[in-house]
Amino acid sequence: MEDKDTVRIEQETGEHPGDQKVALLQIIRGEDIGREFQLEPGSNIIGRQRSCSIQILDKSMSRRHAQIVNNPDESPDLRYTIYDLQSTNGIRVNGETKISCSLRTGDRVHLGSVVCKFMIVDTMERNFMNEIKKLIEYDDRTKLLQVKPFYNRLEKSLDLSDTSHGSLSMIMMDLDGLKQINERHGHLMGTEVIVRIADLIAEEFSPSGVVAIYGGDEFAAYLENTTKSEAVERAERLRALVAEMRFADKGAAERVTISIGVAEYPRDGTEMMTLVANADKALFVAKARGKNCVVPFDADMAGSPD
Repeated sequence: MEDKDTVRIEQETGEHPGDQKVALLQIIRGEDIGREFQLEPGSNIIGRQRSCSIQILDKSMSRRHAQIVNNPDESPDLRYTIYDLQSTNGIRVNGETKISCSLRTGDRVHLGSVVCKFMIVDTMERNFMNEIKKLIEYDDRTKLLQVKPFYNRLEKSLDLSDTSHGSLSMIMMDLDGLKQINERHGHLMGTEVIVRIADLIAEEFSPSGVVAIYGGDEFAAYLENTTKSEAVERAERLRALVAEMRFADKGAAERVTISIGVAEYPRDGTEMMTLVANADKALFVAKARGKNCVVPFDADMAGSPD
C-alpha cells in the first residue's frame, strides 16, 4: 500500500556519468585536521617549503618531505606511488616505514607527526566532506571562521610573512551598545545585528583579510601584506560604516558602534599569541577612551590588562 503523501522520485541507476573520481590526501591527525589536498597527475611534492604543491607547515615535516606520483596511465593498483625524499622523520604507510610504495584507498600515511588518509572519492563524497568541513570550521550564524581554524590559518600566514619578510596586521574588534539592544528587543534582534555587522566586516576586509567570530559580539581578523598604518586606515573605514548602520527596519532605534585594536607582525609581537594579546590590549584602550574608535598598539600599552 502506497502512502499518498510520499513524493515519488526517479530511481538512480549506476554511477552518474558526470562523476569524476579524484585522489585526495586528507589530514586526520595534526593542526590542520580535516584539510585535504587533491593529487594532480604527475609529481606532488609534500613538505614545509612554500614551493611544495602540498604545503604542510608542521615542524616535524621536512622542507621537502615526500613525493606522490600520480600516473594516470598505470593500472589503479600502481597509479599512486609515494617516495621518501630523504626526510628527517621518514614516512610510514599503515605503520610500516617505507622508502617508496604504492598507495591504495584507505591507506594511512605518516609524515613526521602528521597522519594523512589516502582516498579516492567521487563528486558526492567530495561534496559531503566539504559540507562537514564547513560545519566544523565556520560559525553557522555569521558564516565566519571559528577561533581554532582562524588560529591555524594565522599561524601559517605568520610563517609565510616571516619567510617573505612581509608585514601582517592583527585586528581585534568588539561591538558597543549591543547589550542595550538585547535588553530592549531580545537576543534574536541582537543576533540579527551581529550577523549584519559580520557581513560588513567580511566584505570590508576581503580579499586579503581572514575574519573570525571571536566571542558573542567580538571579532578577530588579520590582513596579510598590510602594515599597521594601512590596517588602521581600513579599520577606520569599517568603524565609520558600522556607526552609520541603522536597524529601524527591525524595530530598533538604538545605535551600535565598534571599537577596534590593531597590532602588526613582527613589530608588535613575533609570536602568534603575543600579537593577538597586543591587539587585544589596543582594543581595551579603545574601549577605555570612550569606544567607537580605532587604536593601534604601542609599547606603552604592554602593561595594560588583557
